[in-house]
Amino acid sequence: MPLAVSTDVDADPANDLCVARVPLFQGLTHAQQVEVAGFARTVRLDAVEQAYTAGSDMSQLMVVHTGQVKIARTSAAGHEQVIRVLGPGDFIGESAFLTGTRPDHAAEALVHTELCVFRHADLGRLVEKHPSIGLRMLQGVSQRLDDIEARLASVISGNVSSRLADYLLSLPATPGPRGAIDVTLPLAKKDIASLLSTTPESLSRQLRKLTDTGVISQQEQGRITITDVTALTALSTLTKRD
Repeated sequence: MPLAVSTDVDADPANDLCVARVPLFQGLTHAQQVEVAGFARTVRLDAVEQAYTAGSDMSQLMVVHTGQVKIARTSAAGHEQVIRVLGPGDFIGESAFLTGTRPDHAAEALVHTELCVFRHADLGRLVEKHPSIGLRMLQGVSQRLDDIEARLASVISGNVSSRLADYLLSLPATPGPRGAIDVTLPLAKKDIASLLSTTPESLSRQLRKLTDTGVISQQEQGRITITDVTALTALSTLTKRD
């Protein structure tokens, strides 16, 4: 079954802008990137539109050019567990390419998103011709496994506050007055709670605690000012020291 998308798709050599931004292809020269771009097609997704569902025939590598994609599993009871959120430069579909397995999760755009998509047959030829692509793919998978191990250690420790602190510090930030930094929550709080393996109630308590102690200041529309970066950093390293 083809990829479960019904979107605007086009082939365009201008996709070299996409591959040039992706770590997967940054070991190539510009001319090689242009060559790789010739194999890519652009897939555009609207917010909440799915790129694929669990069990789909995932015969393509999908690279996020712009936007965000939520990767999540749904249990038999209907409970959604957010695994990770992909941003520009991240990719999915490598497991099917390497092992032939079908995904046990779904991928959904959180905002208007553009993907660069490569058929696995084309990707195989590109890896043979440019081994650095395969190496960087393995590096990306290895980094993902490291992140999963760190999250697992944090979950085992039961320290929700340190997981939240680490998550807030990982968000794109802009400098504020007197050493503060401003971040914006990219997900609904229920999705952030799922990503951090906690409950929405527990997440709200931890945010309120950080607010009451003056570490953060919560604004409207998910905006947060981290007023005490040092304190939040110390909190985020609790699990790493354990």
